[in-house]
Amino acid sequence: MLVCIMRNQNSYYTWLLTGLALAIASLLLPQSTLAENISETAKAGSYSVTLKVLPAESFRGPKAEMTRDAGAQANLVTGPDHPNHHMVAFISQDGKPVESAEVKISYKLLSSKEETWTKLPVVRMHVTGKGLGTTHYGNNVRLDPGHYEARVSVNGKDTATFQFSVQG
Repeated sequence: MLVCIMRNQNSYYTWLLTGLALAIASLLLPQSTLAENISETAKAGSYSVTLKVLPAESFRGPKAEMTRDAGAQANLVTGPDHPNHHMVAFISQDGKPVESAEVKISYKLLSSKEETWTKLPVVRMHVTGKGLGTTHYGNNVRLDPGHYEARVSVNGKDTATFQFSVQG
């Protein structure tokens, strides 16, 4: 009887230690393996451009994360393209966010044999409830796993180029 109790207690400790190890490992893994959170910064003339690729975000409803200010219509998470990412550019000049600019974003899958660029319909938006100081440009988009190149042009003359990978 004592042997049976010790076996159950040992299996309980094994289960507990395994769960604890998995929890610690998930905290130590790079963020990109847990969710697509890509952030790269480059210069485009006198502008600083930070391209972010995040999980798709909502524009409608009581839990809307983004408020559309201008530009193209937002690609809704529930839309026909089933966007899975939010590709946006934060533009700043002299350390201050640029609240009004003509921003164009295009991207292509580098691992594809096609050399076609996709133009992202650009929405000017800000974080709901946070005001124009959080202004950024982009949209929700469907990205399959692979290695991408993106170009962000500001006011038609300055362009920043980025490369990033999307995990499966």
